[in-house]
Amino acid sequence: MIDFSTSSARRRQRLRLVRDRLATLLISACGIGVVGAVLAIGVFLAVEVVPLFTSAKIEQAPAADQDMRDISDLQRTWLRPTSTGAFVARTEKRFADLGAGPLAVGETMLWRADGRDLEVFSLAEGEPRLLGRVTAVEEGRRITALASLVGGRALIVGDDGGGVRRWVMGPDSVLPIPTPAYRQAGQAPIRVLMPVPDRRLFLALNDAGELALYQALAGLLWTGAAPAGEPLGFDAEARLLWSDTTGIERLVVDAEHAEVNWDTLWRPQHYQGHAESQHRWQASVTDSADEPKYGLAPLAWGTLKAAAYALLFAIPLALGAAIHSSCFMSRQLRHRLKPTIEMMEAMPGVVIGFVAGLVLAPYIERHLAGAFALLLVLPMGLLVGGWAWSLLSPHLRQRLPLGWAGLWLMPWLAVLIALSLWLSPALERVFFGGDLHLWLEQVLGLDYVSRNAMIVGLAMGFAVIPTIYALTEDALSGVPASLGEGALALGATRWQTLWKVLLPAASPGIFSAVMIGAGRAVGETMILLMATGNSAMMTLSPLEDMRSMAANIAIELPEAALGGTHYRLLMLSALLLFVFTFCVNTLAEVVRGRLKRRYRRLEGRS
Repeated sequence: MIDFSTSSARRRQRLRLVRDRLATLLISACGIGVVGAVLAIGVFLAVEVVPLFTSAKIEQAPAADQDMRDISDLQRTWLRPTSTGAFVARTEKRFADLGAGPLAVGETMLWRADGRDLEVFSLAEGEPRLLGRVTAVEEGRRITALASLVGGRALIVGDDGGGVRRWVMGPDSVLPIPTPAYRQAGQAPIRVLMPVPDRRLFLALNDAGELALYQALAGLLWTGAAPAGEPLGFDAEARLLWSDTTGIERLVVDAEHAEVNWDTLWRPQHYQGHAESQHRWQASVTDSADEPKYGLAPLAWGTLKAAAYALLFAIPLALGAAIHSSCFMSRQLRHRLKPTIEMMEAMPGVVIGFVAGLVLAPYIERHLAGAFALLLVLPMGLLVGGWAWSLLSPHLRQRLPLGWAGLWLMPWLAVLIALSLWLSPALERVFFGGDLHLWLEQVLGLDYVSRNAMIVGLAMGFAVIPTIYALTEDALSGVPASLGEGALALGATRWQTLWKVLLPAASPGIFSAVMIGAGRAVGETMILLMATGNSAMMTLSPLEDMRSMAANIAIELPEAALGGTHYRLLMLSALLLFVFTFCVNTLAEVVRGRLKRRYRRLEGRS
C-alpha cells in the first residue's frame, strides 16, 4: 500500500493538481478566445455595415464670410425657370430662342418642356436639332421643372402636382424611357430641381416651400422646410448657398451612402442605358458619367447556385460512399479507405481551383458530348454491373464479394468511361449535327462558357465530399448495433434494415453533415475565383458563368476605397456569409446534440 502522507507525495499531488488546473484554465481560455474572436469578427463587420443605412439629412447653417466672397464662383446645376435676382446661366442665354419653359441640358442632349410633352433635341452638331416629342406627365398636369443628372444620361421631370420622375436614355432609342415615379414629398407644384454636383442626388423645391432630397435609384430620402428666399448655387464642396432677406444660408447635404437601401440591393433597378429594370452588380466604373450598380442579388444568386450544383454532385456520392463503407464494405478495406477520403479534405482549395480552371474546364469544353454521355452511361452501367453480379454463380460471387465492390468495380467504371468518350463523337454527329455547342445555342438558347457552373459543381463538390462523407459515416457507425441486429433477426433484408432502421436513426447526423457541407460550399472562395469567369449573372443554366459573394470580396476588396460605399457593401457581403455560416453550423450542432440524446435513449432501451 502506498503511503501518501509523506511530504514528497503531498508535494507531487499538489503539483499534479496545479498542472490539472492550469491545463483546464488554458483550454478554457482557448475556447473563450475562439468564441470571442468569432464574435469580434461579427461585431467588426456589423460596425462597418451600419453606416450604409444611416438616414440622409440636410444641415442648415449661416454662410461664412469666405462663402460670400466666392459667391460669383457658385455652380448652378439647374436652368429655367429663374426669378428676379437669381443668377442666369450662360446656357440659358444660348438657348433663349427655344422659347419659354423649363430646360435641361446634358452632354449631347437638350430637353425642353412644352405643357405635358417633353421635346428632345440633339446637340451633337452644335445647334439643337429636334429628335422627337414624348408625353412625360399624366393628363391634367404639366411639366414645371427639368434637371439633368451627372453624365447627362438621366433626366428628372417635375410637374404641377408635386410628382417627380426619372427618365433614362435607352440603348437603342433617342427618346428617354420613364422609370417608376418617386414618392411625392407634397402636392404643390415643383418649382425647381437642383442636382448636386458630381452626385446622383438632387433637391426638389415646390411652391409650398417644401424641400426634398432624392437619389436617382433610392428615391425620396429627406423632406423638410426650405429657407426663405431663393437658391443661389453650389460651392466647390457641393454645399448649397441660399439667399434670403437676412443673408445667405448654407445647406450641407449629408448622404454619403444615399444610393444604398434594401430595394436597390435586392430588387431590380432601371439603370441608365438599359431598356428595363434588371439585377446588376458593377461597382467599379471608369467614367463619372457611368452609373455604379450595387445590386447584391446576382452575387447571392451566384453563391447559392454554386453551392447547389456542388451539393448536387457531392451529396449522392458522399452519402452513397458513407452508406456502403459503413454497412456493406469489409472492415479491412474500410479502415484503409476512410482515412484516405478524409485526407482529401486537407487539399487546398487553390489547388482544386487551379486544376479545375486550367485542366478540367478546357478538357470538358473539347469533349462536351462525352461529359454529357457520362451522366447517362455511368448510372446505367452501374445498374447493369449490379444486375450482372446477381446473375453470377455462387462460387464467382464469393470471389467477388459485395464488401470489396469498391475495388472490383473500378475496371468496369474505367471501361464505361472509355466507352462514353469513344462513342461521343459519333453521337454528336448523329444527334447534334456534329457541333453540340452550336446546337445548344440555336435550339435551347444556351451559351456555353468554358468556366461555368458545371465545372464549379464538379470541383467544389470534390472539395465538399470528404466533409459530408466523414460526418455521415460517423453517424451511421454510431447507430447501436442492436437496432440492425434486431431488424435482421425479425426477417428484414439488409436493404430493408438500411432504409427502415439505420438511415432514420442516423438522419439527424446525416442532416448535420449535409448542412456543414453546404456551409463549406457557400463560403468557398478560391475554387470559385479560379474555376469561373466571375461574371455576375442570374441564370439557372449550368453552362453559364456566375460570381459568388466570397469571390467578389477577394476580387474587389483591394481596389475599394476604405470607408466608401463599395467597401462597405463588400463588408455587408462578408457579414451575410458570416451569418449564413454561423446559422448553418449552429443548426448542425443542435441536430447533432439531438442525435446524441437519441442514441443514449436507444442504448438504454437495448
